[in-house]
Amino acid sequence: MFNSALLALPTVWILASLVHAQGLLTPGATPPAGFKFELGIWFADYGTPASFNKELGRNFASFQAAQSIPYGVENGKVIHGPEEQENQVLAAQRLDNVPSSWDDSTNASVFMTIYADYLAPNGSRGLEFVSDVAITRLATRLDSYRSTGRDVYMRWLPEMNGEWMLYGKQPQQYVETWRRMHAIFKRLAPKVQIVWSPNFDLPVADRSYWPGVEYVDIVGTSTYWKGFGYNSAIAVDYVASEIANVYNTYAKANNLPFIISEASGAWEQGPGRSPITGATFNATIDNVTQAELQRSFWAGILNPSFFAAFPLCRAAYIFEVAKQEEFFTDFRVLNNTAVASAFKGVVDAVDSAGYMRWATPVSKTSSATSTAVATSVATSSAVASVVSTTTTSSKSAAHTHLASAGMLGFVAALMMTIF
Repeated sequence: MFNSALLALPTVWILASLVHAQGLLTPGATPPAGFKFELGIWFADYGTPASFNKELGRNFASFQAAQSIPYGVENGKVIHGPEEQENQVLAAQRLDNVPSSWDDSTNASVFMTIYADYLAPNGSRGLEFVSDVAITRLATRLDSYRSTGRDVYMRWLPEMNGEWMLYGKQPQQYVETWRRMHAIFKRLAPKVQIVWSPNFDLPVADRSYWPGVEYVDIVGTSTYWKGFGYNSAIAVDYVASEIANVYNTYAKANNLPFIISEASGAWEQGPGRSPITGATFNATIDNVTQAELQRSFWAGILNPSFFAAFPLCRAAYIFEVAKQEEFFTDFRVLNNTAVASAFKGVVDAVDSAGYMRWATPVSKTSSATSTAVATSVATSSAVASVVSTTTTSSKSAAHTHLASAGMLGFVAALMMTIF
């Protein structure tokens, strides 16, 4: 939904640095002409768009879900979309099956993250399974989502600079696959916007993963905060310092829209171990409440000083998930009354000043399937069946006041036969 035509903002709004800024909403502060910021939510574990809109009391501008490429494997056979699943009741309930499972009745955009997360026992992995057939089916399916009246954004194989991804740390192959994907998408789904989104800690001098400005529509990055045993307030300039390199090097340098692809503060509980210091905890040390932690994280993004420093940044996606990592980690902002109230207070301040854009209600239309493509797919070659599954450690890109660590995401190893 963000409009690239609105990116040319008065230079007076561009701050050289946010390090010394207070980051607070000043009385009477108003956005420059044409600037609006969007909030999206990644509902990876539970809920629907309508339920999250009800919790926030507003219509989120965008929702994020994830798919694998290829889409999946059932009974040793590769499938390329929900319409090929044997259990169509479950297929209709999948969060990535937009026409059947999104119930918000708005024009909120689709932000679809794609992972190449298949692993075979013979060592084949990740990018090796991204065939032209799989990309073609993905492009056709995502383009069909536009028939619901929604804009569609596709975040292709993100955090590729991280070792936690099966396609990570392979810059040459990554760029080659990106350009192959780009050619197919621009032919079959030219209105689907393609998002290039490394983890925030991409080294300043490392441009090996960059496919070229002509192959990218939007730049994004992931950023989190973790205390690794200490739940503390987060500095207002924390997120600004984390995203500055990717923003300046790729978005600002090329005048491309920028988004925070996934983000949140980590509320840790229970026993755990810091991957930075090696210290073990029987219980976390709570210097603040969960509500205070989340308020401090999001206040670093949802404020005029941040918007002024990063005028190309047009959206941020909340990682609305709780999961076991180094500790049991809760990233959610709508999980209980106190946390939701604190988060809403931050949103209310910038919204009342006119900075936010929300989704618009529309008449809901029915759709029986998520794509109009045929269910049979021509195949060219076969790879041996995977006869066992493995898992890898969860990622966590949540930087801390001590150091940074790997980021949250999907690294699945599945039983499959791949074509």
